[in-house]
Amino acid sequence: MNTSQMEESLDLLPELAEQLVQDLPFERLEKLETILKGVLRANLRGRVSGEVARRVALFQQETGLLCKYKPYAIKCASPLGYSIFLQNAGQGFSFQRHVTHKTEVFHILDVQPGGYVFICDFEDWGKCYDQDSFAAWLAGEADERYDRFRYQPQPGDVFTIKELGIVHTVIGCVLEEFATVSTDMVDRLHDQNERGEIPRQFNRLYVKEHLARLTLPTHSRAVNNCSPDEPEIEELHAQEINGGHLTELARTSLVASRYVIEPGRASDLFIDRERAASLYIAEGAGRVIIADEAEALRTSPPSLAVSAGDALLVPAGLHYGFVNEDAVPLKLSEQRISLDIAFP
Repeated sequence: MNTSQMEESLDLLPELAEQLVQDLPFERLEKLETILKGVLRANLRGRVSGEVARRVALFQQETGLLCKYKPYAIKCASPLGYSIFLQNAGQGFSFQRHVTHKTEVFHILDVQPGGYVFICDFEDWGKCYDQDSFAAWLAGEADERYDRFRYQPQPGDVFTIKELGIVHTVIGCVLEEFATVSTDMVDRLHDQNERGEIPRQFNRLYVKEHLARLTLPTHSRAVNNCSPDEPEIEELHAQEINGGHLTELARTSLVASRYVIEPGRASDLFIDRERAASLYIAEGAGRVIIADEAEALRTSPPSLAVSAGDALLVPAGLHYGFVNEDAVPLKLSEQRISLDIAFP
């Protein structure tokens, strides 16, 4: 079987799953992720049957989010660009800007003492940045030149980076990232992590324990902090849906949303004919319906049992919905994105 045929075969999924549930060196994990994206790219375009869709969903449920260990954080990633970052206290992304077009939406879940978001225009960065003074500022020395771009977020705050030339970072937070491209495509203007070592305690058990403690914020705000002036803050209101409510966090070249389904309730069936959906079950338990056109007409469409920590992928054109079978609300995050954007 040549490479092209291998990438197109769903029969590769069990073999990939066996490896992806292990702690792997970064380079090995990246290679396997590339193969996985090839399989998904080849099999999820066009019309997809409910059987194939559930097979892919079960695969991702089995493997979970892919764990990428960095000196400052663990990136728990899905193939479509949705990730959860578990940052160390006082540590985070380098100060960076995008060099090719990429959209990132940061949804803050928790803020550790001293955690912050830094955003400024590249022009402002060029006017004020000096390596020595900036290093001193990072070490705790006050400096108005940099303080004015530092924003202390609260859980539920949403920051959207969709333009070139925006210098940004997040430090000391637990956050969701909804991104158009999951690969690294940035210009690191100040990399405080350059010589860092990966903490010894980082492993899949550590990830499981920390993800189990996550809660999704009950309210969210869109924060525009790209100006030295006071940030513009917009409340993101929840929309009532059958069974609960939906909060749209961002709508750009991707759609980022949070769902809450009340105990014993079920949502209607949703469908997006253009975008695939990446789902992460943050709290509660129940079922996710995944059905093609014919299956969706049944009295009881096919579904998969889910619980907190599960990740699922739903191809474009499939009907899907949520059933809460728990005594507490079922809470989940969703990223919808075109495969042409997710897998360029």
